[in-house]
Amino acid sequence: MLRTMVKLNKTSRLSQIFSLLLMLLTYGAEGWMYGSWIYYFLDHETILNYFTEPTRYAILYGAAVIGIVFLVYSFTSPVSLMTVVLNNWLKSDSRAFFSIFIGAFAFAILVQRVDYFARLLILVAAVFLVKLDLQLLGCSRWLCSLILSILCWFGFTGGILAFYGWSF
Repeated sequence: MLRTMVKLNKTSRLSQIFSLLLMLLTYGAEGWMYGSWIYYFLDHETILNYFTEPTRYAILYGAAVIGIVFLVYSFTSPVSLMTVVLNNWLKSDSRAFFSIFIGAFAFAILVQRVDYFARLLILVAAVFLVKLDLQLLGCSRWLCSLILSILCWFGFTGGILAFYGWSF
């Protein structure tokens, strides 16, 4: 297979840097909002109050990082991999019904909480923008997913640390 290399000029490199900074700021802002949510969440009586304070923060932070990595890998994985998984899943009538039921439930939640859906769309759009730039540089899909996971984690953690550093 013959690949043609695209020579990038200065304006395209500038747009790649701009999209990378935009993604870092997007995930940093999400980390800031998540940090404020953690702060108010732990003030109330929850099951996490049985753990020590560092453990509570570690559990909530770990859950967020797992969610970000899942988001990045699910939206940047090859389409052929997702079609194979979905094709095997939907071969059974009961699984198809279960999928329709879960989809309807997700749509009801989406309609009720449009603000969360808009935030999710912004996070996904930032990841797609940087993924396109990385693929333009010649990175493979899996390397793009790994780089994006690390960068999203870095931006998210920076937002949480900025919240705790500047708001107290």
